Amino acid sequence: MKKKYREIYNLALKSRVFQLQINELIKKKQFKLPIHLAFGHEFVSSIVKTNFNDKDKLLLSHRNIHFSSIFSKNVLKKYLALSIKKSTKHYNSEGSMNYTDKNANIPYSSSVLGNNLSVACGVAKANKAKGGVTICVTGDGAIEEGTFYESLILSKYLKLPIIFLIENNNWSMATSIEERRSSINFNHLAKSIGVKYYKFKRLDIKKNISDYKDAVDKCRKSKLPIICEFEVKTLGTFISNGKKIH
Repeated sequence: MKKKYREIYNLALKSRVFQLQINELIKKKQFKLPIHLAFGHEFVSSIVKTNFNDKDKLLLSHRNIHFSSIFSKNVLKKYLALSIKKSTKHYNSEGSMNYTDKNANIPYSSSVLGNNLSVACGVAKANKAKGGVTICVTGDGAIEEGTFYESLILSKYLKLPIIFLIENNNWSMATSIEERRSSINFNHLAKSIGVKYYKFKRLDIKKNISDYKDAVDKCRKSKLPIICEFEVKTLGTFISNGKKIH
């Protein structure tokens, strides 16, 4: 187990260092396309990586740099390709918000809120015959979209081996959960349609490592969807209506 802990720690450290490199380039205005950093999310992607095999698929949201930094090879070169050029017509990439890498089993990412959820169901259906699990990463904002509930219902009906991985940092479109909606009891929601639900508290790293492995193993064996909600704290500062938010 110590070896597993060390592997996850090193992956998280690799992701943090990469993001620091990119952050320095952002401060120097080296990128014309938007890049959403994920300081504080690194242990989520690292735990996923250590339970990922060659048959699995990963579908990402707009905040995906913590995944791309450890799943993709030569990732710095790919990000540098997003640096400022004379015209956006010269870009060969879809941009960091739509990061894809077929060689890293990342077939799809979306900058549209909740867009990757329904797409993930299609990928999971195709991937099921190959024996792989599909991991669809989303956030606390996207789960407010109707497509989240629809995708849960569809994936349960089709018996799809898919993990809906929610990164809950309490923020969406510069608003906290309390500001924009009532709370959602995912445990009750999952039970209502017969789907397993796992809650991962931010500081329970050892428990999270064990529980996520259990969730993936269950998904592989049962060929049924599972909800995994990770509490995360995105580190950084932004301005909203003239107010600085940490």
